[in-house]
Parts: sequence; structure tokens; C-alpha cells
Amino acid sequence: MAMFDPLKKAIPKLWKDRVTITGTIPVKHGSITNNEDVVIAENEPAKVVLKGQSAGQQSFYGTDTYDAKLLLRNEIKVPAGALIEVTDQNGNVTKYKRASKGYTGFYSHQELAMVRDEKA
Repeated sequence: MAMFDPLKKAIPKLWKDRVTITGTIPVKHGSITNNEDVVIAENEPAKVVLKGQSAGQQSFYGTDTYDAKLLLRNEIKVPAGALIEVTDQNGNVTKYKRASKGYTGFYSHQELAMVRDEKA
């Protein structure tokens, strides 16, 4: 709807996080098709929202695992399984994996479920 176009342009200006999204696409080399990594978006404004982070869920081995949601422009097509690297407004970098396919049901943005799963 055209009446939401100003909202689509304004919302990303409020997001201070920056993301680089890498995914795989099928690439044909002659008669053989391979999946290759490609950068889908780089230095793109976004917002990370933590869904759940509990100190009681941290393991003895120092694994830092929690769920998060990424708010991103609808025009970016993110495949399921994409790797997402987020740089926050303070310059801290966090890597997420096992991203869901983006839910684009909102006029202003899409939402992706992500899991941070790295060694602390």
C-alpha cells in the first residue's frame, strides 16, 4: 500500500545496528550445479531484538546460546540458513546462524528468527 511507503523509509533510519548477510545460491558451471556462498546484504541497517537470554541456561563449557529476532527492510531476500553478522552501534560484532526465512508480513519491515551459538 502506497500510504505505508513513508514508514518503510523512516523505520530503517532508527536502526543503529549494521548487518552483513551471507547465504548460498545455486550456481551452474556447465552441466554441474553447486551451491556457493554470496553476500546478500552488506552494511545494511537493522535492529536486533533479544527474545530470550537467561544466565541459568549457560552451560559449564562456556557456550553462549540465545534466540534473537532481526528487523530488516522487506526488499532484502534472506534465505533460510543464512549466516548473519551484526555490528552494533558500539562496534561489537556478533555472529548468528540458523536464521529462518524472513517473515515479510509487515508493511514496514521483515523479521527473521536467529540463534547465537558461539563459544563465550
